[in-house]
Parts: sequence; C-alpha cells; structure tokens
Amino acid sequence: MKTTARKMISPLFITRQLCVISLMALAVSPSANADSVNAFGQQISIPKNTTNGTILARDYITPIQVCGQQECIVTTVTNYPNGGSSGPGPMITTNVSGISTRLLINGQGYATGTYSPPIRFSQPLEVQLLGDGRPNLGGSLAGANTSSPYYYYLRMENTVSRIYLKGTITPIDGTCSVPSQTVKLPKTLIQRLERIGSTAGTQSFQIQVNNCPKGYNRIGYTLDPVGGVIENSPGVLPLAGGSTASGIKIRVENAQGTPATMGSSITVDGYSKAAGGSFVIPMQASYIRTDTVATPGTVNGAMTVFVDYR
Repeated sequence: MKTTARKMISPLFITRQLCVISLMALAVSPSANADSVNAFGQQISIPKNTTNGTILARDYITPIQVCGQQECIVTTVTNYPNGGSSGPGPMITTNVSGISTRLLINGQGYATGTYSPPIRFSQPLEVQLLGDGRPNLGGSLAGANTSSPYYYYLRMENTVSRIYLKGTITPIDGTCSVPSQTVKLPKTLIQRLERIGSTAGTQSFQIQVNNCPKGYNRIGYTLDPVGGVIENSPGVLPLAGGSTASGIKIRVENAQGTPATMGSSITVDGYSKAAGGSFVIPMQASYIRTDTVATPGTVNGAMTVFVDYR
C-alpha cells in the first residue's frame, strides 16, 4: 500500500489586537495659487479629550500641488508655529489651543533648516493635526500672522511653496470604541496552495465600531498591517512573531473577497451625525501563497484598526 504524506498548515491568528491608536482625516488639498497650498480647509470635528501626541487628522498634498512636477526637490524647510514667526519644529503648535501640527515628507518630519543633499519626494506630503495636552477649545486654524499666515515654507530648486492650515476645529465629547479580537483560521493542506496567489482556509470575521457619539461629519477606519504594507501585495499581512511556515501569509479581504485596502481611510457606512451608533464591518481572511518555495507550519499576522473623525 502506498502512503501519501499530507503536510498541514496550522491555524493562524490574525489581528492580535484591534484597537483605536490614532485619529485621522484624509483629504487632498486644492492649491490656492502657484506658490501656496491649503491643508484641510473645512469644518473638522475631532474628539475633545485626547492624549498628548494622538493624531487627530491628516491631509495630503500631491507633488503637483507643491512644485508642479511629479517629483519635488526641497532644499530648505521652515516651520512657523501658530502660523507666525519661524521655529525649530518639526512639531509646532497651531493657533487652536490643544492642537499641534507636523509636516511629513516621505513619512518623516523635518526641523527648520537647509538640507544637503536635498529632500526628494514623489509621494504626497502628509500634514497632521495632533493633540498636545492643552485644553482643546476649538476655533480657526488660520495663522496668527495677518500678512503671511502660513505654517510651512518649502524652498525648492526652481520654486517655493507655502502651506497654510485652513478650517475650523469643533470639539466633540466622546469617541467610538473598537474591541480587540483574535480571528482563527482553520487548518489547511499546503497542497491547496499550489501556486503563487493561491488562497485557502477562508474565515469570516467582523470589525466592530461601537458607541460612536453624535456630532461628527464623518467617521472612517484605516487598516494598518503590523510590520508595514507589503508593496504590490494588496491586503497581505507580514508574518508576525511565532510563525513557522514560509512562503505563505495571510490576506485580509472584504466580504466579497476583494483584497482589503490598507493605509487609507474608509468611511464607516451608516454613521449619521444626528444619531451616532454602533456598526459592523464584515471582513474575511485567507491563507495566500506568496513565494515559489513554501513550507508548512504556523502562520501569524496582525493589524491595527485606526478610527478617524471629521
């Protein structure tokens, strides 16, 4: 009698923790003229009580808006606390009590100074609003300097760009809660993952967004893989600690089986500014083969859910 060995992939644990880590809002800012760009620019509802350093909102500015090209080359960065006199940065206060701001270029904040070699970027700049421990009293983000109230000044090889903060902050009492959970996928045979891109062992789960208060214009969520986004692998999580398999990872998908969007805010459907409430986001996860050579074992992955408010 011929005996066939059947190699198994052990059940994996995905999303070791789902929790609210930071708050953010996503938008693309229109430019006002050739050398000025507005970040935010709308009424922004944010939680009233937040810990120091919590990201409350994010806005994105494309290279085209900054320098008119697909890639910008920055030689000097100047930060202007409160939209007034220059200061060191990269974290600076705004004109609204309790709110500070930070400009990220390629994911990094820069203090005021001249940089050699210059800073090149082809991805959008990110402007963040953060809680800074002061009472959040709300108000206009407009800079204090009446003649030139910008917060950031970028000098480039052939042009300059001034970044203004616009809009009004409205504090709201309360936030949503996202409970932690563990999702366990069933065991499967490695033979079912016969080629790169093959999936198996699908398991449904739900992200719960509970007890959202009234008053926000929009509530969104962002999925953030622990270990970072894997380029050209939509929805796939890096292997987490305790994994013994190789060539196999976990892919997170929406309820229809489309790979989940990572790193971008997605609106929580059903939220109403007048009503608030609790919401369920149906998801699923599967094993996915990612390499030519694969070995059986345990596969672990994790992601964090960020909730953002506007």
